[in-house]
Amino acid sequence: MNGANESDQQHVLSILDQVARTCGATPETLHADAGYGSGENIVGAEARGTDLRAPIGSKGPSEESANIGDFDFNHTRTTVLSCPTGQTPVAHEQPGKLTRLAIFSAERCDACPLFDKCPIERRGDRRVFPFRSADVAVAERRREQATPEFKEQHKIRSGIEATNSELKRCHGFGKLRVRGRPRVTLAVHLKVIALNVKRYVGHLAQAAAAVVAPAPSCAC
Repeated sequence: MNGANESDQQHVLSILDQVARTCGATPETLHADAGYGSGENIVGAEARGTDLRAPIGSKGPSEESANIGDFDFNHTRTTVLSCPTGQTPVAHEQPGKLTRLAIFSAERCDACPLFDKCPIERRGDRRVFPFRSADVAVAERRREQATPEFKEQHKIRSGIEATNSELKRCHGFGKLRVRGRPRVTLAVHLKVIALNVKRYVGHLAQAAAAVVAPAPSCAC
């Protein structure tokens, strides 16, 4: 559990690792709100076998200029297949751990009418497009989250709000009576356990009532 001054975004991958240790595997799909969405988390979750369905909350790049979302990449987001005008790179390089470079033809780039609005950079006699897999994942998610399919699938995330509301209204989750991380952690865990026990008992009661319910009578 992190403090109110800490970003939840930094805990997605560590929580997935904890789930893997506890349950033996990570979930196939994880729906989360925009506070958990980032390129690093999307890529890191994929490496752990999880599709992180979290929208990107920050504003996207201007549509007036070409941007990373206008380039085509392979499925691993490690290779540029083509630029916005359909030109293919002449080579790829990886000077660092995360950043990759797509090298384009200087002759073709300099003659391109979109070059002044393109993220491809002039570096001496080379035309270079630097990118990271995480940045490509963000561009892909921005396109995806605007589709009706994503919005329909992501509706399931709102279901957790009823649980949060019940914890606050019925279990004092909104205003704890203790201070200090150890005490707060213990209080939160106990309240969540209490909610789970209450719901489980309610489920058992409903199941028992269904079994003993008298059969409807019929007139002969």
